[in-house]
Amino acid sequence: MDPVTFRTDRLVLSPPEQSDADAVIAYATDPDVIAYTPVPVPYGHAEFAEWLERCRTGWAEGSRLAWAMRRAEDPRLLGTVELFGIADGSAEVGYAVHPDGRGHGFTTEAVSRIVDWAFAEPPHGLGLVRVQWRAIATNRPSAAIARRVGMSFEGLRRSASVHRGRRHDEALAAVLRDDDRSAPQGWHAAP
Repeated sequence: MDPVTFRTDRLVLSPPEQSDADAVIAYATDPDVIAYTPVPVPYGHAEFAEWLERCRTGWAEGSRLAWAMRRAEDPRLLGTVELFGIADGSAEVGYAVHPDGRGHGFTTEAVSRIVDWAFAEPPHGLGLVRVQWRAIATNRPSAAIARRVGMSFEGLRRSASVHRGRRHDEALAAVLRDDDRSAPQGWHAAP
């Protein structure tokens, strides 16, 4: 699959590049990212090179699609969004954000655009039926993004995730192609 670039009101979403190394290393070594994502620790140029190659292979195979988030007027990387586990009409979305990109709605804007594309029929999208999100249940900022893009809370998998040698509850949410994304359901039951 050829990589796809998107433009939103404020962002350009494009495949990550070698020039993103320092910015990715900066967010991959941020304590908040380390606390909730499976980035290797320590994370340096070798780990970035492996990740970038997985991104390129993922696009070529259509199995894992990664976008770098940048402001339209500023080429610095704000974070990344990935669609992975693409199979049988569904995929999972994940994201990690540089501290400079947090608190401005950039990730919500990016994820929303990518979900729109994931649901669009080919050749204008992937034609998916379901996009899901999973995270350690205490990762409230990530859950807030999932909710803002219209995902409905589906439940809590108790002690389902092992991260940094400890077991954690895992929250699960999803959005279906035909869902009303303005009215996500079930979040009152979220931790």
